[in-house]
Amino acid sequence: MNKVYISLGSNVGDRLKEIREAIVRIQKNIGILTDLSSLYENQAWGFEGPDFLNACIGVQTDFTPHELLKKLLKIEHQMGRIRSLKIGYKSRNIDLDLLFFEDQVINNEGLVLPHPRLELRKFILSPMCEIAPDFLHPRLGKSLFNLSRLCMDKLQVRKIPLKEWSKDLLIKEQILVFEGNIGVGKTSLAQKIASDYQLPILLENYSQNPYLEKFYDQPERFAFPLENYFLEDRFRQFNQFLKAAAGEKKAVADHSLLKSLVFAKINLSSIHFEAFIKDFERLSAELVFKQKVIFLYKPIEKLIEQIKNRGRNYEQKITQDYLEKIEMGYKNLQKEGFSSSQQSIDLSDLDFVHDEMAYQIILQRIKAF
Repeated sequence: MNKVYISLGSNVGDRLKEIREAIVRIQKNIGILTDLSSLYENQAWGFEGPDFLNACIGVQTDFTPHELLKKLLKIEHQMGRIRSLKIGYKSRNIDLDLLFFEDQVINNEGLVLPHPRLELRKFILSPMCEIAPDFLHPRLGKSLFNLSRLCMDKLQVRKIPLKEWSKDLLIKEQILVFEGNIGVGKTSLAQKIASDYQLPILLENYSQNPYLEKFYDQPERFAFPLENYFLEDRFRQFNQFLKAAAGEKKAVADHSLLKSLVFAKINLSSIHFEAFIKDFERLSAELVFKQKVIFLYKPIEKLIEQIKNRGRNYEQKITQDYLEKIEMGYKNLQKEGFSSSQQSIDLSDLDFVHDEMAYQIILQRIKAF
């Protein structure tokens, strides 16, 4: 995967909507969003026109520089921009520029990298210094931070708070469901989103399972009653939640019904699992609803650290081997396509609790699914 940086700008129509839409299209057609600057507002640079909104993003992609440029131009065209062959600048609903492609220097017909004259433009340097201040300009040999300090551009740029990126989450008539291993952050993320967007939330009622602590002491003895209780209770909770939130078109949950399949497959004998599957299929046929399942991922060592830090006594007996089995269970579940609307987000470098930029990146990824 190659790391690239792209600038986005708009000064026509609903500027924020245009930039948001461009980021969704970039994620669908180019690669994974890894960095997201704040939005910056400034006067038009080099011509008279309405004020611009600008931002910069980092993306991981498998495409070559020329392939990537073609895709960016295609996105612009699909969004209604018509590039003029005349020399000079003019207003546009969307402007997508490839700034850097790793540390490559290219100068041929149709593509120049790094993007020419970016060191002269505050509306590029300001957002880039926010997401990659130490990145060395491969032609000039200076960091973006130092280039920003040396920049003589008198253009005033106004930084807009990161939270303005995602005033709406665009979840339409469905439940946003988070899934993943023990300690990955499902509940914390679900609670944060529910609070920020005033959404009904369903949290797993794990603490009421009378077999949970007994299972960690004697797994072979209590696995079957544990999983049966969870199965019945999860379907009951979802059924009640759907009825209570019947008037709502959006909601969030920190677990899915698919969770029962993952843990039952690990914990039950083959005979017990066959009986369990029949009950699962019976209950599933009685409860159908729209949902978007987001599988969250963190490395096992980070999960162990999180489990230790939250201090639930019975969880301290969880082994690395058990977490690895759960991880594989979720990967198999995704491969088998049990949910028609599912995606995954790697939280390894996204601390959404303490880092607003990480949180906004997650929200932008969710929008693109």
